[in-house]
Order: sequence, then structure tokens, then C-alpha cells
Amino acid sequence: MLKRILAGIVFYGSVVFLTLFWSLSIILSALLPEFTKNGRSNRGHSMAGIWGRTMFRIIPGWHVKVEGRENIPANNDPVVMVANHESLVDILVVYFLKMQFRWLSKESVMRIPILGRAMRVCGHIPLKRGDKSSHEVALRASAEWLQRGISMFFFPEGTRSETPGQMRPFKVGAFKLSAECGVDVLPIALTGAGKVFRKGGKLPDAATVKIKVLPRTRRFEGETYEAYASRVRSSIESALAGMA
Repeated sequence: MLKRILAGIVFYGSVVFLTLFWSLSIILSALLPEFTKNGRSNRGHSMAGIWGRTMFRIIPGWHVKVEGRENIPANNDPVVMVANHESLVDILVVYFLKMQFRWLSKESVMRIPILGRAMRVCGHIPLKRGDKSSHEVALRASAEWLQRGISMFFFPEGTRSETPGQMRPFKVGAFKLSAECGVDVLPIALTGAGKVFRKGGKLPDAATVKIKVLPRTRRFEGETYEAYASRVRSSIESALAGMA
């Protein structure tokens, strides 16, 4: 228990310090010249990646293993990234892929002072849950990023799984976006994140998080969006069974 308490002190102290430091750094970086059309947001995202990976590496007992790096697309080859959702720390783990991507965040998070501004600099997209018009705006913004050569990241379950390893059904938004924009879906399997920080838990646990990047896929001719989403969900489920 003492180890968990110490890990919790390190975790919460790191959250406050590193988030404040990197958020301010990202905001200030927006004042620097942009050298490409995505320059400011790409730079901000890269800095956020350092924040995420540093956060994960300094917590006692937290480790990450990445498989399938050969399936990561080259730069300027956008995809719709989809992953199962176990924990609040999932997004930190995805930063270990070192890809440029943007993701959807609850609108309330984007209103947090400093952090919210930094997220907007990075180009992340606000989303109001349960608001149909907000979802439509978010998907249009996502399509614009794909058209600019930047990948989009989604948790198709919509929220975290109640039990790690047992996924909820996938919503079709990400898959419809993939088909309409003519880009592949990049399935990603995450396991262990639900152990390092359990849903409803207050203190972190020691564990190894594994992330596996699966081969890209796209909608088959005549395939419904629901079938497309189910097929990708099944591929992630199969990968998780082999990662246990």
C-alpha cells in the first residue's frame, strides 16, 4: 500500500507540474513562426507527446511495450486511428507511437484554463456528448484534418470499458468518416491501461501496458458501416486475446 501511495504522490505531482509546464510551453510556441500549413499544431502535438511519454515514464512501476510499429503509416499518409478504451491514461500510451494525430475531447475539458488553450493550439476538437449538432461539427472538423494529411484518433466505444478487456459495441462515426474521406482505419489494441489506473480508482498500480498496431483496413464494397465497425472491433478483440 505504501508503494501505491508513493506512486500516487508522484503521479498527481507530475500531473500538475508537467501539465502546467507543457501547456504553457505549447501556448507560447504558438507565437513562433509557422513553417508548414500545419506547423503550429504539429509542433504543439509533438510537445504534447513529450508530456505524455514523460508522464508515463516517471511513474513507479509503469511500463509500455509497443508492437506492430511496421504498420504505422508514413508521414502525410493520414488514417483514422481507432482503439479500445480502458483507462484515463490510454491517450498517454498512444503518444508512444510518435504519430501526428488529432483527437476529440469533451468540451468541458477544453474549457479548463491553460490546458484547454493548449489543446486548441494542438488542433484537438471539442465534442459535447449527447449533442447531435456538436458531433456533426466534430466530424466535419475531423474530415478537414484528414484532408490536410493529419490522422484522426477515436475511441469508438465512446467511453471507457466497465471491465478491462471487455469492449463495448463500437459506434460508427469513425468508420463513416474513414469511408467518406477515402482513408484507411488503423486498428490499435491496448491492454493493461485499465490496471495501471482502474476506473473509479484514486491511486495508480504498477503494471505494463501493451499497445499493438494492427494492419490497416478499409470498408469493403457493399459493407455497411455497422459491419465495418464490427469487423474492426473483432480484429482488436482477437489481438487483445493474444496479448493477455
